Amino acid sequence: MKGSGQSLLELIIAIGIFVTVVTSLSFFILNTYISGRLSYEITKANFLAEEGIEATQSIRDNKFSDLVAGNYGLAILGGHWIFQGVEEDLSSQLKAGKRIIQIEDIGQDRKKITSRVNWQFTEARTEEVKLITYLTNWQKIPHCTGTCTPCESFTNRTTCNAQSGCSWNARLKICTGTCTSCDTFLDQTSCQAQAGCQWVLE
Repeated sequence: MKGSGQSLLELIIAIGIFVTVVTSLSFFILNTYISGRLSYEITKANFLAEEGIEATQSIRDNKFSDLVAGNYGLAILGGHWIFQGVEEDLSSQLKAGKRIIQIEDIGQDRKKITSRVNWQFTEARTEEVKLITYLTNWQKIPHCTGTCTPCESFTNRTTCNAQSGCSWNARLKICTGTCTSCDTFLDQTSCQAQAGCQWVLE
C-alpha cells in the first residue's frame, strides 16, 4: 500500500513537471512567433512610411504649390505620385492598414511632412510607424538635396556615428538606424556633413 501511494505521488509530480515544461515551451514558441511577426510588420510599415516621404518629395519636385496643408492619401496616375483622398488603404499589405500624409505650413517656402502608417496587429492592439521630414521650395531658395547614405552601408563606428540618424551596435558590429533625409538640413555645413547630401545654391 505504501508502495502504490509512493508511485501515485511520483506520477503526480511527473505530470506536474510535464505540464510545466509544455506550458513554458508553448509560451516560448508563441512569444517567438509574435515577436517575429511584429518585427516583420514594423519593417514593412517603415518601408511604406519611407515610400510616403519619397512620394511627397516627388510631388514637391513637380510642383511645390501642390503641397497644401492637410491630410492625404497617395495614388499613382500616369506614372506619377498624386495626393488622393484623406488617407490611403493599405489593407492588402497590413491588416486594416492605412497611410496618411500630413502636410503642415511652417513658412512660405517650407513644409513639415509626416508620413504615418497605422495597422491592426491584433484585435486589441494597433501599431503605428511615423516618419517626419521637412521640404523646401528648392526652386526658390538654397537647399540640401540628394539621398542620404543608408546606415547599413557603414562598416565602422566612426563613419556610422558621423551619419545623422545612424548608430553603431558594438555587440553586432553593424551600423543601424535610418539616415536623416537630406531635405531636413537647413544649412550648408550640416548638409555636407551627411554622406549622400549636397548643398544646392539655385
